Amino acid sequence: MKYAWMLLVVIVLMTAGCYQTMEQRWQAIDAQMQQEIGVKTKDYYYREWGRSARREELANGGETIIWEQKAYGGAQGWRKTLTFSPDGVLREFSRTYWPKDR
Repeated sequence: MKYAWMLLVVIVLMTAGCYQTMEQRWQAIDAQMQQEIGVKTKDYYYREWGRSARREELANGGETIIWEQKAYGGAQGWRKTLTFSPDGVLREFSRTYWPKDR
């Protein structure tokens, strides 16, 4: 019984703080993306995220590329919009998330 109690304590301590709300997960993604500005390139995102939904060339020679995912017939989804400099380096990031109505 003593070991069962200790095991329970270890499990509780290991899982404490692991649960995050959807907004907390998006905030973590936002923080990570802010660190990647000026560092990662569009080639990196194509390798990691695959084909984009849309892209637009900018007057300065850069690009805006949009990745999008929809579920429940479009009732839930996200859109990540990344802007790259002419040399392909990430310059700006924004995202939109729309939760499914209950």
